[in-house]
Amino acid sequence: MCDALAHQGANITGGLYSCDITTQLNDCSRVQIDNEVDLKIENKENQWMGVTVQSQGPGGKIVTCAHRYQRRHFVNTPQESRDITGRCYILSEDLSISSEEDGGLWKFCEGRGAGHERFGFCQQGLSATFTKDYHYAVFGAPGAYSWKGIVRVEQRNSTLLDLGYFDDGPYEVGDENRLDPDLVPVPQNSYLGFSVDTGKSITRKGQLTVVSGAPRAMYSGAVVLLRKESGVSLMLSEEFILEGPGLASSFGYDVAVIDLNGDGWQDIAVGAPQFFVKDGVLGGAVFVYINQEGQWDRVVPIPLYGPKDSMFGLAVENIGDMTQDSYEDMAVGAPYDEAGAGRVYIYHGSSDGITTTPAQEDVQDRMQPISIHTTVSIQSIRRRKRQSSLPELLPVLNSNQPSKIISEVGFLKDGCGTDNICQSNLQIQYKFFYRDPSKDEFWPLPVEDGVPVMSLSEQKDIALEVTVTNKNGEDAHDARLVGSFPPALRYSAFHTQRATDKQLLCVANQNGSQTNCALGNPFKRDSEVIFYILLTPGDISLNTTEIEIDLQFTT
Repeated sequence: MCDALAHQGANITGGLYSCDITTQLNDCSRVQIDNEVDLKIENKENQWMGVTVQSQGPGGKIVTCAHRYQRRHFVNTPQESRDITGRCYILSEDLSISSEEDGGLWKFCEGRGAGHERFGFCQQGLSATFTKDYHYAVFGAPGAYSWKGIVRVEQRNSTLLDLGYFDDGPYEVGDENRLDPDLVPVPQNSYLGFSVDTGKSITRKGQLTVVSGAPRAMYSGAVVLLRKESGVSLMLSEEFILEGPGLASSFGYDVAVIDLNGDGWQDIAVGAPQFFVKDGVLGGAVFVYINQEGQWDRVVPIPLYGPKDSMFGLAVENIGDMTQDSYEDMAVGAPYDEAGAGRVYIYHGSSDGITTTPAQEDVQDRMQPISIHTTVSIQSIRRRKRQSSLPELLPVLNSNQPSKIISEVGFLKDGCGTDNICQSNLQIQYKFFYRDPSKDEFWPLPVEDGVPVMSLSEQKDIALEVTVTNKNGEDAHDARLVGSFPPALRYSAFHTQRATDKQLLCVANQNGSQTNCALGNPFKRDSEVIFYILLTPGDISLNTTEIEIDLQFTT
C-alpha cells in the first residue's frame, strides 16, 4: 500500500504506477489519478487503489479499481454511516482520463440500498476485466447482497447512446432493473465476483460467457458460468456451476479462460490456493477443465498441485502462446513458495490439453551464464527468369566474418568476491534424537562407546538434528543437502523450530530413501540453519545392529 497523493485527504490509499521494462529499480512513476477528495461524502483511507489492474493490450485502455473506497452519509451527526461501495477508473492509452474514450469513474453501487443485505458492502472492483472484443467492461462486486456477490457487464459509448443508436446493457447478476438477490445463483457469503474472465467459445461458439469465481460458495468454492439474457432482461444468468473439491480450498480465488489444446473451444483454469490434504505436503492447487465442446457436465478436471504452504493457485493467468506451437500457455503464482520469496510456475498447452509438469519454475542456477546464439545465413531463393541477360544481384556474406556469434549474459553474484567466484565454507554437524510426540520435543539418543543407541521399544520416532553453517565463507548458491537412508529407516518429514530457519525446504523421493533439502539460494556468509530430519523405522530385524546415513552437500 502506497502513501496518499497530496490532495486525497488520507495517509495511505494505494495507487497505480507506470513502469518501464528495465532492470532499473527507480523507473516507476505514480499515475496522477484520483487526486481529490470531498470529506463530506467520501473517505479514501485504505481504499486499496490498484487492487486490480487490467489492460486491453497495446494501444488499449486500462482499468484499475479501489474496492474499499467509502461513501459517507450524514457526516458529523449521530446518524453518520459509511458504505464500502468501491469504484473503478478506466484510463486511455496514455494513462489519462478521457471522457471521449469512456474514461473516468465507473461506480454502479453508489446510490443503491445500504446495509450488508443490499449494496452497503458492495466492494466493486475487487476484480475487473475487459471482454476480448473490447466491447464491455466487466466488474466483480463480491460484497453485494450479504456477500452473495454479483458480476456486472457494462459498455459506455456516450456518443452513440446520446444519438439513440443502441442501448446494450448493462447486464448484472440479480438483474439491473429488479435488483433481486434471489436471482443470484449462489448462497450468502459466497463472494461471487471475486475473480472474473470472459470468452466467446466456452458454452457456445460466438456467445459471450462470463466466468466468475465464488471462493466461499458451498464451503469449498465454486465457479459460475454466466450469459447475457436476451430480450428486455438486463440479467446475467447462470449457465453452469463448477463446484470445488476440498473443504475451504478457496476454489475460484482466480480464474483464467485459455485454449490449451488449440481446438477452438476455450478451457478454464481455476485456482484453489487453500487446497490441502490432511498430513500431506500439498499447498494449493489449480484445476484445469478441458472444454468438451460446451458440454461441461462431461468434463473431469485435471489437478495441478503446489508445495506445502505455498498458496499455489492464488494467481492464474493466460500468458498466450509463449512457445509458438499454436497452444496457449499458463502461469500459476505461488506467493509463499520458497519460504515466502514466491515462485511462478509455467505450464504449456498441448494437443492433450496441458502438460502437467511445469515447464519452468524459476532460475535456480545463477552461477552459469545464459548463452545466446545468433546465426546469420542467406535464405536460398528461386531464380526468376528475366528478360535482361544480366544476372540477378544476390546478397553475399563476408567469409572473413563468423556466421555464428555466441554471447553470454551473466548473473550478478553479490557476496562472491571480486573474482566473481563463490568460495563457500559449508560445514555440517549432526546428532541423533528421538521425538516425544505428546510434547513435540526432541531429546538426544543415549550414547554407548561414542555411538548413539536406538531402542525401538522406547523411541518410536527418530530424528536427525542437522546444523549447517557457512562461517566466513562467501555466498553458496543453490546450496542443498542430500540425505540417503538405508531400508531400516525411511524419510518421514522435516521440522524447524526457529523462525530464521523457515526458508528451508526438504523434498523426498517416492519411497523415502532420499531427501533433497534446499538450504537457501544463496546460503549467505555466516548463515546457520538447524533442522530435524524425521525418520520412520522400516525393514529392521533382529540382525540389524548398525545403521548408516549418508549426507552430502551440493552447491
